[in-house]
Amino acid sequence: MKLTKYSKTQQGQAFLGLIFAFSMLINACKRDDLTVIKPNENIRPAADFIKNNYEMTLFSQALTKAGLTTQLNGAGPFTVLVPTDAAFNELGIYKASDLDKINADSLKKLISYHILPRRLTTREIPTNGVDVRYATLEGSELYTSYGALNPNGGSAEELYFSGAKVTRNDVVMANGVLHVVNKLMKPQFKNNIQQWLLARKEYSVFVEGLKKFDLWAQLAQNGPYTIFAPTNDALAKSDLTSASLASLEKSKYDGDLLFGSYIIYGRHFFISDGQVFSIINSNGTYSYKLKNNIQLMEFSSGESYPSYILGYSLLIRSGSGIFDPIVNSVRYEIPSKVDYLCSNGLLHNLEDGLVTPSQALKP
Repeated sequence: MKLTKYSKTQQGQAFLGLIFAFSMLINACKRDDLTVIKPNENIRPAADFIKNNYEMTLFSQALTKAGLTTQLNGAGPFTVLVPTDAAFNELGIYKASDLDKINADSLKKLISYHILPRRLTTREIPTNGVDVRYATLEGSELYTSYGALNPNGGSAEELYFSGAKVTRNDVVMANGVLHVVNKLMKPQFKNNIQQWLLARKEYSVFVEGLKKFDLWAQLAQNGPYTIFAPTNDALAKSDLTSASLASLEKSKYDGDLLFGSYIIYGRHFFISDGQVFSIINSNGTYSYKLKNNIQLMEFSSGESYPSYILGYSLLIRSGSGIFDPIVNSVRYEIPSKVDYLCSNGLLHNLEDGLVTPSQALKP
């Protein structure tokens, strides 16, 4: 058999022919319905993303007034905790001009508290963790509680940031992640419990009572404390007014019962904590013996049916046992007036009194 020799030029021409034939084969097999996956160019940076969501208009306007828009559109990463417009409405804020009621510096601090200078997804938060702290853009810390698994069986997904419930989580943005929360968080930053109470005249009788029975000075100390602060109208329901309080002979009444029943010592509880505890332990009630007394106090919280509003309950018993008679019990369900985080504890508004002077008479 005779072999034919080809020149280098002929060999090169043959190689180019093969390449052309191969490319024609690929084009013949091409399908128009196949597309190359590209990064989602519609994902916006945080401030732009928030601006383009209808339920976040007031938070977007707050970002603008606080001068944070440019920063929040920067490289990040950020985690943004966005209260809905309904959350602002609960505080009497319905339009951008209503934000002008808040001092500009205070508004910037408040909104910055809702931003973390990091990416924080739900899976990174400890399961069944309570009071896990994270630094905010403002500089102070917020508290995260996440009830997910009950050791006795069953699961739930309840995530809270400083008492605000997450209603939508892990929304991806170009420079971070976003969680929607159902209320505006209310940090008081450097103010302690004393300073918070003194700034609000609706608690003046409560302050007078704490002072009269030597319970006031401690509320400037580190604590922590949880205070259920009765308004003047609440105490009037229990026969306590400024005038009647002044007429009480101090030595005849148990101040730790009459006014100390509104204080939990050594603990700071967001209202949501009881809800989280009920998931983790199947029991969200915190029971404690009233200081210097035999009475048993019970704090619990949860969402009531059919409103599903998260509220709290207080109950006081005549003795230290769970079967002792109930002296009084109250329920409170106004989410916008709880979870005031101070430097040494938490305060929650209360519209009912717990103990009357006649019930606090010493034997």
